[in-house]
Amino acid sequence: MPEPLTLTTLLIAGANLVGTETVKEVTKDAYRKLKEKVGQVFGSRASTAVAKLESPATHEEGRQDLERCVDNDLRTDEATELAPFVEALVQAMQADAAAKTAVYSRVGLDIEAGGNALIRDIQGAREVVAKVKADKDVTIEGLHLDTGRDLGK
Repeated sequence: MPEPLTLTTLLIAGANLVGTETVKEVTKDAYRKLKEKVGQVFGSRASTAVAKLESPATHEEGRQDLERCVDNDLRTDEATELAPFVEALVQAMQADAAAKTAVYSRVGLDIEAGGNALIRDIQGAREVVAKVKADKDVTIEGLHLDTGRDLGK
């Protein structure tokens, strides 16, 4: 079962789209409106975190900051206020063929183990980046990557 969509996940997807020329302006606009609303609801720390997502150099720092600001303690009233903006971006991405191909799942692992390291059942990602330091064996099982091709064609 796929992980639930979080606000951070959606903002990461939007940040990945904003610099893609082929993505429709309506999709980029929906991302910008959600980004602005997140700043209004959560303040300047969240605005700064979202801005960091858009730069490869600060992307990971932005993701961590954003998770702390928004995902870990999202109140019902905040979710209700953000819902129309979230829905607008999701609908825009679903209707935009270029957005569908530009947004993909990336899994990053940084594991340090005193013994064996076992990575199991990663599914649906297009990219897996693993940095593993283990005293013994490193085993990866059940890795099913998404090729990005539409298998229905």
